[in-house]
Amino acid sequence: MNAFALLAAAALAAAPSASKKDNGGPIFIAPKVGFIKPVTSLGGDLFLGGEVGYLTPLLQRRLALVLEVNYHRPSTSGTLRGPQLDNLGQPIEAPFTLAEREVAIQLSAVFRFPRALGPLTPYVGAGPGLYLHRATVESFDSTTSESGGGLGFQALAGAELPMGPGGLFLEAKYHFAPVDFLTTGDVNAGAVLAALGYRLRL
Repeated sequence: MNAFALLAAAALAAAPSASKKDNGGPIFIAPKVGFIKPVTSLGGDLFLGGEVGYLTPLLQRRLALVLEVNYHRPSTSGTLRGPQLDNLGQPIEAPFTLAEREVAIQLSAVFRFPRALGPLTPYVGAGPGLYLHRATVESFDSTTSESGGGLGFQALAGAELPMGPGGLFLEAKYHFAPVDFLTTGDVNAGAVLAALGYRLRL
């Protein structure tokens, strides 16, 4: 009996505690807000997004599939020289504003490391995305717009802290989103961003 008791105690000590497990339902939703800075000359902007995900039974419930939709509208401004000349023979200049609206629909595979940093659960992920763009230029008392979409990809990393029925998280992301407009040229309209959100487990 004593040997059996010692063996049971050793097994319990070696087993992972319940607090180290990634408990909760497999479905989760998360609103997020943050700051985004395009890799182009466009300025930084507020970032709004939301995700819904499924924590699969694969790899000891560490692999999640996440669908995210986010929106931002960075812009830049300056001065343009027009084709017309003034009375002194100098090109006429006028202020301009270029705004690039983007709606991104992203699908990511995310690998989680439950409680790997004390109470924190770090995670990394990547996947393809559909990026819908609309570039608008206002100058010389006129407005010109172009719209289009294309495929790209994103990579992300973050950490989640348990709080209530879910977790508060901080996340960093990079996305690559090619666009080819007359107003922008053939460029990567991707960006880097930092976001804060709350992931609710259902």
